[in-house]
Amino acid sequence: MLFVLNINFFFFFVFILFFLVGLMFHLYQLSLLLTYNFFFMNSCNFSLIFLLDWLSLMFLSVVFLISGCVFLYSLGYMSGDSYVIRFYFLVFLFVCSMFFLIMMPDLMCLILGWDGLGLVSYCLVIYYQSDVSLSSGYLTLFINRLGDLFLILSICWCMNYGCWHYFYLFTFDNLNIYMIFFLILACLTKSAQFPFSSWLPAAMAAPTPVLSFLHSSTLVTAGVYLIIRFSKFLSSDLIFFLINLSLLTVLLSGFGALYENDLSKIIAFSTMGQLSFMIFSIVMGSHYLGFIHLLIHAIFKSLLFLCSGIFISLLMGSQDIRNMGNLGLQSPLISSCFLISLFSLCGVPFYSGFFSKDLIIELVVLSEINFFYLLIFFFSIYLTLVYSFRLFYFLFICKINFMIFNLIDNKYMKVSCLFLLFMSIIFGSCQFWLLDLCYVNVFDEYYKFLIIFFFIYFFIYFNVFTMLNMNLSSFIVYFLSQMWFLPFFSSTFIVSKFFNKSNFLFSLIDLGWTEYLVFTTIYNLIKNLNMHLDSLHLNSLKMYMLSYLMFIFFILMI
Repeated sequence: MLFVLNINFFFFFVFILFFLVGLMFHLYQLSLLLTYNFFFMNSCNFSLIFLLDWLSLMFLSVVFLISGCVFLYSLGYMSGDSYVIRFYFLVFLFVCSMFFLIMMPDLMCLILGWDGLGLVSYCLVIYYQSDVSLSSGYLTLFINRLGDLFLILSICWCMNYGCWHYFYLFTFDNLNIYMIFFLILACLTKSAQFPFSSWLPAAMAAPTPVLSFLHSSTLVTAGVYLIIRFSKFLSSDLIFFLINLSLLTVLLSGFGALYENDLSKIIAFSTMGQLSFMIFSIVMGSHYLGFIHLLIHAIFKSLLFLCSGIFISLLMGSQDIRNMGNLGLQSPLISSCFLISLFSLCGVPFYSGFFSKDLIIELVVLSEINFFYLLIFFFSIYLTLVYSFRLFYFLFICKINFMIFNLIDNKYMKVSCLFLLFMSIIFGSCQFWLLDLCYVNVFDEYYKFLIIFFFIYFFIYFNVFTMLNMNLSSFIVYFLSQMWFLPFFSSTFIVSKFFNKSNFLFSLIDLGWTEYLVFTTIYNLIKNLNMHLDSLHLNSLKMYMLSYLMFIFFILMI
């Protein structure tokens, strides 16, 4: 315990240090490169580089902040686990992989952190060693390895430029379209965008502190961070491609959260939608606002996961929101933290999520965009509001349906939630005040109330909760609740076909005529040969006389 507390203090100290240094680098427009050259080969420079600029320092400070809170939270949440030391080492490796990913502006070195995130996430998803965890871990590993393949193809294409460094590549006006396309595909797999979205809800098999870390500031944000770095080279075709995929993912996550009853999966769908929101803002030209929203989202989403973990422990492991109700009576402090993080998710003034989300919406409206895309964008924001209100309704307004409660009074879990609560309230405003980001809003007033109009209209005329149950046809309800059949095509379909083919080959080869004709014949031949060798070996006198005669014959020949 003392070792973990020391790590917590170290992480909080590094958070303050990196945040202040990043603030100074932003105000004075500074960047620092630390380079160590290994060797040259065919005009390619193999070197180790660490980049210190305000983007990397700010991002890394948030990573260390959430890491410290997760370690502190784990002292209470994982206290009865037999392999808690293994858990701490895996989380620490997760932090190290994210450090390499953020600080190394080199695709060849960046793949160390990229692969490390995928491998450690697989180890953490299968941590509980059940069948569900194993299948979820395989799906997570498979899709992340697919993203690693795309990144390796992009690195191979970089051989044409003779270097893998960001700053060297930024000297070009344009890069090869195939290289950027492979890089974008790698980012889409990491950030769980359509059609690579099925692994993110499946990763809910991991422990709750890992979910808070994985779904807020590390694994899923790695792709968004890389898109921000290479946003300069996005062509019009790639922008059109990313706009369509991000809007599809927002709709997928919104409808998935509406029809989902698992608390952890609802928050996972929310993460998927927020990542699409960031990518949409980046490709629309607001990459700085997208990055600030990434930092703010990491704070309140980690708080949302930590509070949900306390609720799940409170209800003896039940994650169904239909079994919850009046949680404010059971744990008023954690319920307040959960509600404030939910308000930040919805962009309620003046919580942290409002400062970045409202400006992104306004800049998207002011940009030149198709009206159909604008309508889908606003409808996705409306879906966020609806499933958040649905979550609030089932958790805090409905009657208690689950009467067995496990009272939790752990100071470490509460302190970590309170610290993230404080940051969820002030972090958004601090970002804009300290970074001196000047944005002037020239905006028609009726757009401000468009989301509220959508919500009131549907609530009055369609009765939202009745519509969510069975007003649509059963096929549409099943289609929307099953992520548009993505889990089936990405896991069940492939696995079933693979194992059916394997079973057919096993029956044909190992249990069919091949077994009788080939393996039985070989077995009988070896058996007969073994019997002859045994008979020669057992007749030791004959063997002795034969050896003596051979020796005499050999002497006479010499």
